[in-house]
Amino acid sequence: MTSKPTVLGPAPSAPAEVALRDLATADSLLLALDFDGVLAPLQDDPSTSRMVPESASAIAALAGLPRTRVALVSGRDIATLRRLSEAPDSAWLIGSHGAEAELGTDADRNPDTAMGRSPELAPAEAAMLAAIDTHLDAFEHTLPGADERPGSAAATTGAAATTGSAATIGASDSGHADGPSDFLIERKPYSRTVHTRGLAPEAAAALHEHALDVVEEFPDIRVIEGHDITELAVKQATKGDGIRLLARAGEPTAMGYLGDDVTDEDAFAALDELTDSRALNAGLTVKVGSAPTRASWRIADPAAVAELLGRLVAERTEFLRTAHD
Repeated sequence: MTSKPTVLGPAPSAPAEVALRDLATADSLLLALDFDGVLAPLQDDPSTSRMVPESASAIAALAGLPRTRVALVSGRDIATLRRLSEAPDSAWLIGSHGAEAELGTDADRNPDTAMGRSPELAPAEAAMLAAIDTHLDAFEHTLPGADERPGSAAATTGAAATTGSAATIGASDSGHADGPSDFLIERKPYSRTVHTRGLAPEAAAALHEHALDVVEEFPDIRVIEGHDITELAVKQATKGDGIRLLARAGEPTAMGYLGDDVTDEDAFAALDELTDSRALNAGLTVKVGSAPTRASWRIADPAAVAELLGRLVAERTEFLRTAHD
């Protein structure tokens, strides 16, 4: 399990205060970003997440600059991440918390960087994933009136039409005064994510505890906890692994990473290690939101991310222009 940081970390900064010079003036820059909560505001329904328009424009502009690479690093599977983010074709993608990689959609420009990773499930992993499904489906039947509810698990478990889309479990409202009992299970190639955003507190706590019970039988399942989610994964890769892969493939002189969740702490740690070991000339870590972090900088929200990216576009564009004058 990814360790939650215990130190609050830096005080919030305005986007104009973040030190971007080392990234803007890098000989070769790779900027990596989480998607949900960073480029896209968090949503109750994860299938509706979309980039803030200003961030989308900035990502496209950065991806088009010389000696500049953009990568998205997400817990989403790559197919879903590509579809929801609508990232430029040249953007590299790390999905499923580092288990998947798509590097090389522009391999004709640099064939040596072409690589991809989407490993098959080992038999033991497939068995664990099946056990997770059975375990989570059983939770619906513990809710009051589950057998009579029109949105019960039996009716909606197969609602996901494609891998990685959100499947609705318990799609009707319980009518309780303390909040709805709806919940979503996002079915990914290597994991299942239980979303409890907007769920009644007691129901959310019960669902969280129920999800963790399966680990007693299968201790190799990785538990990933984040913003109103509990994810049960059968691969052990982390976003830190994704950052190290990006560094090896792109060989940048400077890297930046922006993330908002507990799983992004692995990426921050990996980037710090790369900088401390002098594998990079410079690294920048930015936490989005108020949670404790090891990142060097903190900004408020996806709107602040959009402003920060706009600054980076302007400063890097100016540096590249003057560097060739």
